[in-house]
This record gives sequence, C-alpha cells and structure tokens, in this order.
Amino acid sequence: MTSLNENRMIHMYIPDDYMDSGKVYPVLYMFDGQNLFLDDDATFHHSWHLIEAVEQKNLDLIIVGQECSHIGNNRLNEYGPYPFADFDVKEAFEGLGYLTMDFFINELKPHIDKNYPTNPSRECTWIGGSSCGGLMALYAQLVHSDIYSKSLVISPFVAPVEDYLYIESYYSHFYDESAIYMSWGALEDGKHEFVNETKICTRIVSLLQNKGVHFHLNVKPYGHHSEIDWSKECNEFLEFLFNE
Repeated sequence: MTSLNENRMIHMYIPDDYMDSGKVYPVLYMFDGQNLFLDDDATFHHSWHLIEAVEQKNLDLIIVGQECSHIGNNRLNEYGPYPFADFDVKEAFEGLGYLTMDFFINELKPHIDKNYPTNPSRECTWIGGSSCGGLMALYAQLVHSDIYSKSLVISPFVAPVEDYLYIESYYSHFYDESAIYMSWGALEDGKHEFVNETKICTRIVSLLQNKGVHFHLNVKPYGHHSEIDWSKECNEFLEFLFNE
C-alpha cells in the first residue's frame, strides 16, 4: 500500500476453473478480508463463509478482500475517510480512508485486472464491507462512483462522521446505475445504537435517492453487530449484486 507505506495480506476467492473457462468475471472488493472465507483467519473466529454462499448459488465471481491493520487502532484510521474522535478508545483519528481508497483504485484493482480474467468495467466492479468497512464502502460510492457501480454498506460506522456524510452526500455526483445495499440491525449497540443509526442512514438514503441512486435496504429486527449475523446476509447481498 504505497500511499500508507504498508504491506497487507490480500484474501481472494477465484472460481476453480478460472484458467480454463474462457470467462471474464465481475469483481467484488471488500474490506476486512480476513473475515470473509475461513473461520481460522477471522478476527473473532467466525467468518462470513462467502465461498459456500457463492458456490451454492453457482455464481461467476472473483472476491478480493484486503486484510485490515491489526496494529493498535490503525484500522479505525485506515478505514475512516474523515477525521473523528472515538470516545471508547479515547483517541482522535486523522482519517486516512482516502489513502486506503487510493490503494484500492490505483494499485489493487490494476493488479487484479492485469493478472486475473476480470471484467474491469464499472458495471462489474463492486465494493463492500461491514462496520468501518461499511463506512468505507459508502465513501467509495460517494466519491468514486466512476469506479464502483454497486456498494455493500453493512452495519456502517456512521455516527462519528455523520455531518461529513451529509455534506458528501449533498455534493456528490453519481454515474448512472449506481446502487447501494445498506443494512443495519436493531440489536447493535454502542456507536451503532439503532435509533440514531436509523436516522443517519435514512437521511443519507433520502439525499442519494434524489440523485438517482438505487437502494436495497435490509433493516434486521434481530440483527447484532457481528460476523455471525453478517454471514446470514450473504444470500441477500449476492442477489442484490447479480439481480438488481
């Protein structure tokens, strides 16, 4: 990651026959890549089991997940596109998410497109994440809709940067056929307190729908802020990517 002077593990899912199929594949880029596929890699020992979900649906898809930083609270800085303070960890963050996106767009995507049989078009380039990764996926759509046509914004970490998001939403320009899957749960806690998160998310939805952005909303009455619950959404957000 040249912009952050960091090396970072990349976790990938590639169809078994990708070398012989003659196909080109859409690509889903994701944050917190360690949590996507295998329980042994996952931060809290429960992954999203995305491989099983993709193969069960027999989908032609490449998934590219960037592992987050595990050093101190660097993840909050690298996955924060705006400055903010986190009172739980008693720390203020500069917000280096724009540099993380520089890596995704100018290093990671060109490398993947060069070395794997991708469809590099905007229509087949998607991005997603949960919590801070969900915030980053929203930011990617707000600022880089020329690159990403669809975003998965799952339990996004929006409260500390609420005003920045309203301003960005108001001034953002969107390319045609921009779409966002957005979900959050009623039983999330802390900074994801349900009433406030609902207020912020629905205001963002209102601002962006006025600009022609299509939304698929999934408000989960029993949803917690956890990999276990996010893994239960795989079928729904994969349907969104391929059918909406």
